[in-house]
Parts: sequence; C-alpha cells; structure tokens
Amino acid sequence: MKWNLDSKWFTRGVALFFAILLFSFVYYEEESRNLSTNPTDGASITGSEVIANMPIDINVDREQYFVSGIPETATIRLEGPQAILTQTLATQNFSIVTPDLNELGPGTHEVQLEAEGLSNQLDYSISPSEFTLTVEQKQVEEFEVRAEFNESAHLAEGYTAGEPVLSEEIVTVSGAESTMEQISDVMVVVAPEESDITEDIQLTLNVLVLNASGDPLNVNIDPQQIEVTVPVEGTQRTVPIVLKKTGTGNDAYDYNLEFSQGQPENVTVTGETDALEALNNFSVDVDISGITESTIRTVPLTLPEGITGTDPEELEVLIRVSPNEEETSGDNSAE
Repeated sequence: MKWNLDSKWFTRGVALFFAILLFSFVYYEEESRNLSTNPTDGASITGSEVIANMPIDINVDREQYFVSGIPETATIRLEGPQAILTQTLATQNFSIVTPDLNELGPGTHEVQLEAEGLSNQLDYSISPSEFTLTVEQKQVEEFEVRAEFNESAHLAEGYTAGEPVLSEEIVTVSGAESTMEQISDVMVVVAPEESDITEDIQLTLNVLVLNASGDPLNVNIDPQQIEVTVPVEGTQRTVPIVLKKTGTGNDAYDYNLEFSQGQPENVTVTGETDALEALNNFSVDVDISGITESTIRTVPLTLPEGITGTDPEELEVLIRVSPNEEETSGDNSAE
C-alpha cells in the first residue's frame, strides 16, 4: 500500500498519536510521583517512636498488698504503620502495666511489663522488660510525729525556742509487714536556711519514717507533709523607766515629766543577753519644744542596740508646765 505523506489526514493522525503518547507519559509520571511522596495507602509506610519516662501502673489490690522493687517509669518503643502510630501518639490512650499481681500473691516474683490499649497493628518493646518485685501483705499503723530542732545553730544569741506546734501530730503509715517492723522514728527536721533568727519559724516539712540506723524506709505516709511552727522568744528583763527631757522649752516655764495615770513605771525588754545585762534602766526621751501648758504626750519607746522588743511599746507622759518663778520674780522687781 502506498501512503500519501502529503495527506492532511495522515498529518492529523501522526499528531494525535504523539499527543496521546505525551499525555500517557505525563499522567503515569505524575501518578508515580504521588504514590512515592503522598501515598493513599498509609499501611505501605512504617514508622517508629520512643517514649521515655512513662509511669507504670501496678495491677494489685493496694488495700491488701504492698509492692516493692518496681521502677517508677519505663521506656516504650512503638513501631508500625505511620498513620496508626501518629494517631496513637496523639491520643496517648495506652499504658504500661504489670501483670495481675493479686494472682501471684505474696512472695518474690519475676514479672514482665505489658502495654495495654495499643492497636494490634503496632509492635512494641519495653525497657526494662523484666524485673524482680516483692509482694507482701500490707500493714497500716498510726504514729506520733516528733519535731527535731537545733536552736543553737539557727537562733540569735539571747533567744530560745518554745515547743514546736505541728498541724498534724499523728500520721498514718502503711507498708509491707517486714518494713513496718523496722520503724524506729517518725519525725520532721526543722532546719531553716536562715541563722540569727529572732522571730517565730513557720515551715512545711516532709514527714520522715526511719529505721534504727536513721535510714528512710519505703512506706506510704498520710499526710506526707505537715506545717510546723516553732515559737521563738528572746531573753527578757524588767527595768525601770527614766523620763528624759529633750528639745528646747520656753524659758518662762518650768517643765516636769511624770508618768500619766495608769502608765507603768517599768518596762520589760527582750533582746540579746549582753545588751540586757548592760541595761540598768530604760531611757525615754520626751520632747518639750513648743509646749506652754501641761500636756499628755504619747511617746514611742526607741529600741537600743541589741534590744528587739519592749512591753509596752509606747508610753503616755504628762508634761507638767508651770511659770518659771525666777522669771516672775524678776518681772515684779522691775515694777
């Protein structure tokens, strides 16, 4: 057969052929790229993820048994289809658990941790995967808490500590029978960071349960923390009050200082030992400047060095004003 190459139908046919060929090439190239970078079937790509410090759920009747030897956290590695893995990580609806320890009962057992709530399409491994634990009968007792405080290490000189006041004097301690038998002391240690303390101490402290060697025991304590107040008092001494005139009065008047009616003539002072021993009386300065008639004035008691408090803290003083006899006599003579 002889082809007419100059025929317009031949030209159109060739052009159509190459157009279909080019379209097919572009289409399959694009599909191939989509499948490799953005697959519609998520199961065709796998991934893995490591989650550290996951808490371990202890599967046991806590009212009946006490378990020791279990680490606080574990690490889990997940592997599987990326879509399921991503969803699992987003929801976190799974946990690491021990087997049912109630079935094992008291004794020492080697157990393997398990994961609950995971899709069966995910594989996992847990570290540590196995360990040895001990299940014992639980014992519950109440103990009185004592407070230990070294006042010489923290209080200023001349101050003493009163009896500590605890928000809870009795705590409930629970643990394994073998551990409970070792309890020798239940206490709080009052150890403020400051020194030279002159005021009451108030702290929130952990309760310690110790054996005879002073080592802490693995038990549960309720409450775990209590508030402790240690009253702090300085050494006290009572001395007489001496009223002293200060300022500049009017020369035409005489000024006498008296204790107002009902006011004490002695003061109880609190402070450091050396300062108290050197104090024979307590001077109270009363300013008479600008006063021309008898007046009662309230005067605060100024604390000398080494003195931290007084009782009373202020004093009412009568400033009795009378004409100066010498000035009056001089005036009469001039007349």
